Amino acid sequence: MERPQYITRVVILTMMVLLSMQLGFSQSTTTYSDSIYKAYSRGKMDKWLKIMNTCEKNVNENNAAEQFELLSYYYGYTAWLVGAEKYDTAEVYIDKSEQLIEELLVESPEDPTLLAYKGAYIAFTIGISKLKAVYLGPKSMKYINKSIELDSANIQGNIEKGNSMYYRPSAFGGDKNEAIEYYVKAVKSFEKKGLVVNNWMYINTLTALGQAYEATDQIQLAKLCYEKIIRIFPNFMWVEDELYPDLLRRHKL
Repeated sequence: MERPQYITRVVILTMMVLLSMQLGFSQSTTTYSDSIYKAYSRGKMDKWLKIMNTCEKNVNENNAAEQFELLSYYYGYTAWLVGAEKYDTAEVYIDKSEQLIEELLVESPEDPTLLAYKGAYIAFTIGISKLKAVYLGPKSMKYINKSIELDSANIQGNIEKGNSMYYRPSAFGGDKNEAIEYYVKAVKSFEKKGLVVNNWMYINTLTALGQAYEATDQIQLAKLCYEKIIRIFPNFMWVEDELYPDLLRRHKL
């Protein structure tokens, strides 16, 4: 049986390799979020695409909340495409997303979430062409750092900063322990704002946190993080069927 493919930490940040949602509304009340979550939890990206296409057709161009929702679906799907090396299709969604980001930035030029997304999409381009890391890496980080400067609790900014610290080689300033700090901030912001019910990005960030704990040999914290995910999201196959059992087996827990 073919194993479902998942969006890992969502952003494929490469800066040699790179020198994965603070929206103004609750995802649990949006039209498509429950269906997107179900598709994500089962690793069904074909279903994600169908839902996203419906959202794309029906989005109100005068409604910023709906546009942000669509952008979050583009983001998750593009991350999966890059990770699956489906580069031609990824470039289509990078173009769509960047156009939408620029349109939204006209009205909100210093929106920290939009700036974080802008940095993330530059990183997607790096994921497709590693040779562009030298000059695009600093540009990506400029937008991500600006997002954090504008709002230190911004969810998207903290996710992207965490990804950058996790994936960046230590020789270029990467630090997995520091990445954990940003993932924790993002998780706390999700929970404080009540953006946790059937929210694919929240569970994805928790998963990234668990993996970061394991990568830094904080095995008990990784175990607790995965157990939290299983308790809250019992049907999330990636953790329940793969990451958690593999952790127990590797460390003889």
